[in-house]
Amino acid sequence: MRNIVENHVEELLEILKYDKSQWQTVWDDLKNRFKVLKKLEEKFGKPDFENLERRKLDKFLNDFRVLANNKDSVATKIREHSNEFELQKEDFIVFLGFYPKEIDWIVMERKDTSIIFENIYSLWLKNKIDKISDAVFQSVVHFKNGEKEGNFYDKDEIFEEILMELNSVDDESYMRKACEILYDKIPYYNWVGFYMINDEGLLELYDFVGEPTEHVKIKIGEGICGQAANLKRTFIVQDVSKETNYLSCSPKVKSEIVVPIFNNSEVIGELDIDSHYISPFDLRDDQFLKKICIRVSEIWKNKY
Repeated sequence: MRNIVENHVEELLEILKYDKSQWQTVWDDLKNRFKVLKKLEEKFGKPDFENLERRKLDKFLNDFRVLANNKDSVATKIREHSNEFELQKEDFIVFLGFYPKEIDWIVMERKDTSIIFENIYSLWLKNKIDKISDAVFQSVVHFKNGEKEGNFYDKDEIFEEILMELNSVDDESYMRKACEILYDKIPYYNWVGFYMINDEGLLELYDFVGEPTEHVKIKIGEGICGQAANLKRTFIVQDVSKETNYLSCSPKVKSEIVVPIFNNSEVIGELDIDSHYISPFDLRDDQFLKKICIRVSEIWKNKY
């Protein structure tokens, strides 16, 4: 099986073997070896080697070498979603590289495949070099949604900031504000809503943000929401097109996570998130959303 992730960081830092006066000449030679560098220059301009400090690049290289062994874990994470990403098509590779501009990733097209250029130097400048695995996976998720460039967002930081913000929200407006904040601040949360079990024993739509849905009431066991309530556990579907028991809301929806809300051991509702991206969710989403659901459970008990 071909390599999904290619590490070229140290090769592109060969300039450090030479006097600074020769960096541009060495870089020009690297451009002949790596055509992607020419395309980067066309889009972002030539590197400003005159104002680039050697000791800064030395520090970057040393920090990268400490983490270089993580390349295999990056590829492993992508391969875990081989079906969703359709890796059998071999339509992309990830190129770990160095380019002295602040752009985290960009897609460069070539005849036979797409190259996702992951600028490790840009991550390092943002003190995110320890998040290489997350950053690469995230760029693949966005590439598979048709996006061509972007910057890394740290979901751990976003989740922490949201929980802190929600701590100051009063009970009366908590569910509505939670929907609004999740929708606004998490790039891959494209529909956010609460379903609560009504007197008929059905999941009934409560507060939500996003496009209107026809699924205002859902039977227990029906669709992803109904299954989560029935089995009393979180459901994560990374590609809804491969799910047989799925209630389609919009062709834009590619994946879904549903987290039950409990009163003791009884399911009283759930938090439902739809995404326009394939495979964006992981265990951290589940853990984060469960904290919100615990607060909703307390509010609901006090309310009823």
